[in-house]
Amino acid sequence: MRADRTATATSDSLPEAIVSLVAELDGVAVTDIPPLASVVDPDALVALFDGPQRAAASDVEFDYAGYRIHLRGDGDVRVLEATPVKRCSAD
Repeated sequence: MRADRTATATSDSLPEAIVSLVAELDGVAVTDIPPLASVVDPDALVALFDGPQRAAASDVEFDYAGYRIHLRGDGDVRVLEATPVKRCSAD
């Protein structure tokens, strides 16, 4: 069973923090997981949490490499094991 991880990052280090936490949880090198850019624009994340509006930035969540990534305006990066969504059928 995988455990969740949390870290604090500056806006410039958000992408690296996300990738490092996911690699740590999987017990692999950062080069062994998909690029973060395959699911989100890393430059957009940096821009969103940079500057004087940082504290007021909304929370951002997205799925990456089997995990739910939760970013807060204060620099908190939380990586949680993603829960698969159960799909309903119309049949």
